[in-house]
Order: sequence, then C-alpha cells, then structure tokens
Amino acid sequence: MTNAGLILRLIEEAAQASDWRSSCADSERLPIFNLWGPVMYLTPAGEVVIDHEEDRPTRLADPAERDFALVRAAEKYPELAHLQPPRPPAAATCNLCSGRGRITVSQGKILPWQDGRGFKLCLYCPECNSLGWTLAI
Repeated sequence: MTNAGLILRLIEEAAQASDWRSSCADSERLPIFNLWGPVMYLTPAGEVVIDHEEDRPTRLADPAERDFALVRAAEKYPELAHLQPPRPPAAATCNLCSGRGRITVSQGKILPWQDGRGFKLCLYCPECNSLGWTLAI
C-alpha cells in the first residue's frame, strides 16, 4: 500500500529535479524510469502506468513491468523501498545477474554487474526484471 501524501511530496520534488524527471513530472504521477521515450510513473494510488509510447494512451503496467518499476522507484526514491515485491521464501537467486538485478556485457559475454569496478554500461536484468530473484515454475 502506498502513502499518497509521500508520493505527492515526491512528485513536487521531482518537478524541481535537475535531471530528466523535471521534464516528465506532472501533478498526478511520479516519474520513475525513462525508457528513452516511454516513461514509467507511480500514481498516488500506487498504480504503475506507462506513458508517451508513440502517442498511444497511458496504460497500466503489466506485472513484470510493475516489478521492474518498483525496483527502480526504490532505487531513485529510497522512501519507496517498501513497495518492492518481497522475495518469497521459495525464490531462487537469478542465474543471469547473480542476484544483482543488473548485467553487463564484456567481450561478448553477459556477466553479473560488479559495483565499484570502474565505469561499465549496465543493463537491467531481463530474467528477473531487476529483482535479483526468480520463482521456480
């Protein structure tokens, strides 16, 4: 459950940010992640919506997109960390990213992201939607 007051305060702060969020902020949605065109937002009601998709209307995020967005929200706005999906007891650490939620490509190989080892381009893990864990099916 979200705290609408907290999200409204973060929306106001995002409108004043010195990064991409200020150009995407509006009074009803908190910008979470910019997909180089489409933007993921969190509403005060706790819904994740995606907007600016080639002039298509705003839509609700699907479950995988929502998981990804809530991990990004917690990263950008630590006050929202409680919104991340909790790791279930039966979850396994993601094999692709080794639980880091990010990967990098080096010499043609996909490797888990290594924090603090110089600048490397990272990609968010598509296997676990950046959660760091997966559920066995």
